[in-house]
Parts: sequence; C-alpha cells; structure tokens
Amino acid sequence: MQLAVIGPGTMGLMSASRLVAAGVCRPGDVRLSRVRPERRARIEALLPGARRLEDNASAVDGADLVIVAVKPGQFAGACSDLAERVRRDAVVISVMTAVRLEGMARRLGSTNLVRASTNIGIESGVATTFWIASPSTSREARNLARTVFDAWGDRFECGDEALLDTAMVGVGSGPALVLEFARAMSRAMETHGMPPALAERGILSLLRGTAELVAGSDRPPTEFQKSVVTPGGITAEALRSMSDDGFSEIVVNAFGKAMEKTAGLAAPGA
Repeated sequence: MQLAVIGPGTMGLMSASRLVAAGVCRPGDVRLSRVRPERRARIEALLPGARRLEDNASAVDGADLVIVAVKPGQFAGACSDLAERVRRDAVVISVMTAVRLEGMARRLGSTNLVRASTNIGIESGVATTFWIASPSTSREARNLARTVFDAWGDRFECGDEALLDTAMVGVGSGPALVLEFARAMSRAMETHGMPPALAERGILSLLRGTAELVAGSDRPPTEFQKSVVTPGGITAEALRSMSDDGFSEIVVNAFGKAMEKTAGLAAPGA
C-alpha cells in the first residue's frame, strides 16, 4: 500500500512509522513531502527507506492512503498541489485541527475523507483516536481507516463532526495536561522531602497503574475513587482542599480557552 504523508512533522512521522511497525505498509512504500533538512536524520532513524519528495503532488500521485498533517492555516496552500493529483478513490485521513470535511471535499474533490483527532501515543501504539468519515466514504475506505487507527491505539467513531474539535483538545492536548498534573504531584512530594527523581518515577508509575486498573474493569472510575477515600481520612482531606481551591473549575476553564483557540485556527474557507 502506497502511503503519502503531507506535513511530515512530529505527528506525520509518528503516524507513518507506526503503520510501518504494525505491518500496514512497508518503509519503501512511504512517501514524505517537503522534508526540512534538519529532519532528515530523524527520518532515517524512524523510516529508513522512505522516499523524500520535493513537492506534495509527487508524494500523493498514485498513493492509496494520504495522511494530511499540515497546520490548519497551511491546508489551503497545500491543496493547490494536491487537488489534481490525489486519486479520487484514495483514502485521505486528516489529523488537522478545525478543518472540516466539507472544506476538505471542496478543495480536494476526494470521495473517501476521514478526520481524526489523536495524540502522540501513536508512537507506541497507545494513542486515543476519535474519528469521523464523510458520508461518501466507501465501506472499504472506512475499513482501511479502522486498520490505521487500530495500529495507532484505541479508536472511537463519532456521529457528529463538531465533537472532533472537543476531542482534539481532550486527547490531543490531554497528554500535556495530564503530565502537568503529574509534575504538580511530583513537586508536592518534593516539598515534603522526596528526592525529585524518585518522586517523578513514583507518580508516573501511579498514573500507569491507575489507568490499567480502571481500564481493566467494568466498574466506573468514581467507584475506584470512592474505594480509597475514608471519611475524615487523608485522601478525603486532599480532595476537599482541591475542591475548595477550584481544581475542577481550573481544568474546565483551561479546556474552554483551548477550545476558543481551536475555533480560530482554520484559515477562512477551509
């Protein structure tokens, strides 16, 4: 299967390398367009044998699958190279924020269009991907999209495209937000005498163990939370303090600010 990556930055490269690692395509079947000179060493390490091409049109010519990973504001410019060369039956998967399926269809003229909101977990096959396909997307194209997302990690199909922007903030920005919480927890331990390296290792282990515990059970997360809260105990005191200081409101407000930023990312008409 011939794979073209338009925008081989961090997300584009990880997307392709994971598909190669999962056996969805071979290194020699990967085409990367407009590779910046400073990224060539990284590409050689991640995707030895991948073809580096000077323009988008050459990359997508004859490709079965196209991953579009440019910045939203760059999409309109990229389309001037793509519209005449993307095969009408090729599967086009966008990991861009804010660029709608309708805009993609208008600019590319493609039938099989898929939008995905995902995150850097792609690199290790543990990403969380929310996705939606255009109504014209064929069954075969949808199945290929599912194969791609399964290689990346977990997938969740959405019925409303508006949810993709919410998902992008939630899962795209999510790793950084969760790690910010982890840093705060580490700093809290450090202020009470724990060596920094040991605090960091302990908190990261805690996050991993908690996620595995909850994911491996049918019980809702709130039940696990209740099971470690003794009325009047130390956990209850910590949660009370977080509530008094507006922890939930801080998170909700931060999410809202990111959503406002998302709304302004796409170029007019994209």
